[in-house]
Amino acid sequence: MRKRKSFQIVPVSQLKPRLLSVISRVDKAGEDCIVTRNGKPAAIILNYADWQRWKETMEVLSDKKEIRQIREGIMSLRRGEKRKTMKEVFGE
Repeated sequence: MRKRKSFQIVPVSQLKPRLLSVISRVDKAGEDCIVTRNGKPAAIILNYADWQRWKETMEVLSDKKEIRQIREGIMSLRRGEKRKTMKEVFGE
């Protein structure tokens, strides 16, 4: 099971004087930061590597062809069909 990430909540009014420490915690500790306005979530600050992974995931999930291929692969594994090697798939 994946370890649950911690996060901090910072009101927008307190963000400016704390921005460097917030960025440091996000970058080094992998902690997300929820920025609130009037007590309600308004934005999030997250580690750049996490954002890249999120963006790539969203791109895959929005591509119907890729999703279909992933589902077909999962079903093939469930049926016990032979798996292909990297050489068979990519010819390398």
